[in-house]
Amino acid sequence: MSAERAVCSSTQLIVILGGARSGKSAFAERLAVSSGRPVAFIATATAGDDEMRERITRYQASRPKGWHTIEEPLDLTGAVRSASKLTDVLLLDCITLWLANWRAQHYGTNDEEEFISSPPSKKEH
Repeated sequence: MSAERAVCSSTQLIVILGGARSGKSAFAERLAVSSGRPVAFIATATAGDDEMRERITRYQASRPKGWHTIEEPLDLTGAVRSASKLTDVLLLDCITLWLANWRAQHYGTNDEEEFISSPPSKKEH
């Protein structure tokens, strides 16, 4: 088996960490493009205000045209399953926003200080 085939058949998980607005998304997009393979983009952001609506619109416009986009703020498992049927390169942006959405849905808050200082009682899921 050639080295190229071995790389293509292996499974990789690449996690990109960094501060808010540090270029994580742009770096991840460049990495996905450099794979030379079809990409499924899972977007977890919601447009809660004008600034976020503007950012989402800007990011949507900047993505390569051939990418599959799945906008899913909560059902990450379903989004990954759907995306993996389309391609084997999945870009999830952003796990932090997904967690905030999940906390808001399940605990009624996505305010970090409020969540940490007085954890709500666990709801049935």
